[in-house]
Order: sequence, then C-alpha cells, then structure tokens
Amino acid sequence: MRDIIQKTRKDYNKIAKYFSNTREYVWPEFKYFRSFIKDGQNILDWGCGNGRMIFCLEDKKVKYYGLDQSIELIKIARKKFNPQIKNGTAQFFCTASRDKKFSEGFFDLVFAISSFFHLPDEESRLKLLQKFNNEMKDDGKLVMLVWNLGSDWAKAKAKKGWKKIGENDFLIPWKTPEGKVLCDRYYHHFTQDELKDLLKKTGFKIKKMGYMQGGKWSDDKGGFNLVVVAEKNSAKN
Repeated sequence: MRDIIQKTRKDYNKIAKYFSNTREYVWPEFKYFRSFIKDGQNILDWGCGNGRMIFCLEDKKVKYYGLDQSIELIKIARKKFNPQIKNGTAQFFCTASRDKKFSEGFFDLVFAISSFFHLPDEESRLKLLQKFNNEMKDDGKLVMLVWNLGSDWAKAKAKKGWKKIGENDFLIPWKTPEGKVLCDRYYHHFTQDELKDLLKKTGFKIKKMGYMQGGKWSDDKGGFNLVVVAEKNSAKN
C-alpha cells in the first residue's frame, strides 16, 4: 500500500505542470457540485491538485481547505490562488510527510474529486472515509467523483496501453502533449456496490449515486464518471 501511495505522489510531482495545464477549467459536473455549496461553510477539497475547485466558490462566503500529497501541485495552487490565501478564504496543505488533522465536526462539506481511486486497498479507503466522517458536522455532506473504468470509453482506452495489475486495478500512462509517457498512474475501478459498502461501514448514508457524462446523468456504459453524494449519519456517531 505504502509503495503505491508513494508512487502516486512521485508521479504527480513529475507531471504537475502538465497536469495543471489540463485542469485550467472545471468539468460540467462541477455545476452540480456547486449546488451543495452554501455561505458560511467550511469546505475540504481532498486531493485538490491545482485547486480548481475554488472556481466553484465564486460569490460564496466560505472557508476552503485544499489537501494534496503532491508538493508541486500545492505550489501551483498557492500561486494561482494567492489572492484567496491572502484574504483568508483559502488554505492549501501538502500531506506528503504527514496528514493534516482538523477538529471533530469541522467541515460542512467534503469533496473528493478524481482522487479517491488512487488509494490502493480497503484499509486506506476506510481510514480516509472514517477521517472524513469524524471531521464533518452532523449531516455534513461528502461528494465524491471517481472515473468509471467500466464504461465503454474506458474499455476502449484500456486496449490502447493500460496495464491491468489486479481484478479492478490499473496503471494508466500519462503522456505529454508530444506523446511521451512520463509515468503510469495507479487507479482502482470502483463498482457502485463497493463504494456503498465502504460508505456504510464508515457511517455514511447515500443520498445520490449514479453515472455522469458532460454534467448529465447517464448509464454505466456511457457515463465517464461515477458520482456519489453521501451524508454523515449522525444517528451512528
């Protein structure tokens, strides 16, 4: 597990500049994510990358906390969103050497967008979800997006260079605009049942789960992404 996590960190540090250039805009799904953002909230963005979630916070009076284990992406985020850091509405933390802890019941809303699938085993996934639960307010919401690696799009891509290293585990190459492969990033393919089980074990109740493509709900064949909205089940905490 530790080897995969360290590999992911090294991979993102290596591709940070290129990766950030592909994340200069928000996906259509972010319009849906924005519907959960309300004034006065404390918001966690786990696996924040270059911090583009902040684009969803315009005109909102919130406190944003971005966490990522890639120091190079955190550097980019801090530079890009320096005005928000200076006015006290945003903070970024690198978790490469140690995790960032927050007090119990601190967050109203937690995002894990295109990041949770990099965790390599059930132990690390349950540990993170339990941490989210502990640091969320009663009835706080968790919004997750993972790639749907069972979609027709993903299956076609897999035939062109993805390395299958387990039943639902892949190494997916990152290529420069010139086509040079810089690394092979680890991804886990989550089924709906698997995510449901993980969330149930860590004290969440699912409010919405489904596949999305282009910001619209789709099916498991056409939807590039699996989106989950879960709520902290205060009755169990």
